[in-house]
Amino acid sequence: MALESGVDYIELDVQRTKDGELVIFHDTNLLRLTDASQVFPEKKSYELQNFTLAELRQLNYGAWFNISYSERAKDSFSELTIMTLQEVLEFVDPVNTGIGLALELKSPYLYEGIEEEIVNQLEEQKIDEKESEPPRVLFLSFSPASLKRLSELRPDSPRILLTRRNFVSPRRWQGWLDITEEVADGIGPKGHVSFPWYIGAAHKRGLFVFPYVINRSWQLKIFSWFSADGYITDRPEMLANFYDRVQELGENVGEFGDEILENDEQESEQDSDEEKNNN
Repeated sequence: MALESGVDYIELDVQRTKDGELVIFHDTNLLRLTDASQVFPEKKSYELQNFTLAELRQLNYGAWFNISYSERAKDSFSELTIMTLQEVLEFVDPVNTGIGLALELKSPYLYEGIEEEIVNQLEEQKIDEKESEPPRVLFLSFSPASLKRLSELRPDSPRILLTRRNFVSPRRWQGWLDITEEVADGIGPKGHVSFPWYIGAAHKRGLFVFPYVINRSWQLKIFSWFSADGYITDRPEMLANFYDRVQELGENVGEFGDEILENDEQESEQDSDEEKNNN
């Protein structure tokens, strides 16, 4: 789906299994997104780092989405399995597909040396940066220490420092920018704090800004006005459609903005109706 949606990068959360395999999985704990407690009821811990790759392959990884988002459910999602980083690199090779990889190091403090392992796999796959082309790899992390190591191991791939807070004071924002300047090339704040004066402060320091997680059309309109440099989203088809239609409309972007706000109100009403039905 992501390959067909027209996005520039595919974001992947990288972790390591008990037997040393790098895998793609969002949560550090398996309970929310898999049936691990049913398949392995005897386990005392359901942290991913305590499972081997063979054990992870036995889990149902997609059924949760069909249950949580029935309007976008697909039978094929229930057949999904956890992939290794190597498998993804072979399938979504930026050199061949033209689509970059945004690799988030998920809780890297749990996995000593994971930065070097990731960089080595990229080198083995010959996914190098080219000066005349957009970056093929972006690194994301909430850990300044991890980004610092990546700056030494693979300095040509841009790094993004992610932040967690929903609200932040101007003073704290400047503090975040101080840290970002030391270890990264850009900052990834939650959308709630991506105000134009904060984005402008980052731009003055030569830093780019990628707000996350932008899943509503009204958010895209607002942050495009605020001069955000990119967006991290769970809805790539919505983002691609937004930019395609903006280019088509040209000077009529304001009218398009009103239209997408109306569409988003309809989406919100549908979500509200579904929540009521579920209750």
